[in-house]
Amino acid sequence: MAPIPVAEASTSVERGREIVRQHCTRCHVIPGINPYGGIGSTPSFSAMKWLDDWARRFEIFYLLPPHPSLVRIEGVSEERSQSLPAFSKEIILKLEDVDDILEFVKTLKTPE
Repeated sequence: MAPIPVAEASTSVERGREIVRQHCTRCHVIPGINPYGGIGSTPSFSAMKWLDDWARRFEIFYLLPPHPSLVRIEGVSEERSQSLPAFSKEIILKLEDVDDILEFVKTLKTPE
């Protein structure tokens, strides 16, 4: 399956913002993108930045539940197990996309 195309962006931050807008807003609230969206039990990106290890969590998010049933990283993740529940179409990203997401999240402010 080919990766889902992301609109061209000129910087890593802009590419990350577009990836987040296309895929992460399904579940997470993202400041400046969908302040009233997401799923109630899912942490917002700003709230996650309160955690000491937030950057590491974003670097490996595709390994942390429930992401393995939704996201695959080309050349890194194994094929999605057919035993996992299919909530939506699989999101296939590249490792560079994960870096771009992290660069975008670095720009988000933590709520005061």
